[in-house]
Amino acid sequence: MILVDRNNNADEVVRNVQQQNIGAHNNIAKLVENIMAQNGLNIGLHRPNFVSPLSELVLQSELPRGYKIFEFTKFASDTSESTVEHIARYLTEAKDLANDENLRLKYFPNSLTNNAFTWFTTLTQYSIQSWAQLERLFHEQF
Repeated sequence: MILVDRNNNADEVVRNVQQQNIGAHNNIAKLVENIMAQNGLNIGLHRPNFVSPLSELVLQSELPRGYKIFEFTKFASDTSESTVEHIARYLTEAKDLANDENLRLKYFPNSLTNNAFTWFTTLTQYSIQSWAQLERLFHEQF
């Protein structure tokens, strides 16, 4: 039961109490998780989730009706193929898809494998906004 002074807004008081309860619950969950981890128990309360480095706009881009994605030649940095060659091959294999920057970005990870794909997955979430940016990062990394 919460008593609200006549001079206070009841909705605001309730909202504040709810926020405090949520904060307290999160703190308790963290405390329990830390104690369990210190004792060698990791039940995975907070499993990591992959979040794409591509922008939401890119991820929401859809293929034109009837268009099918074919298998791309894979790039791993341990091959003799240069990054310039890989980009050229990717754009050639992407055909008309390469004309749409968002689709070009969205399907580029399909052309990566092994440590190159691992590199892509470690980029900061939603950090890639353009093809030029992704291509520059790719050349710098490999």
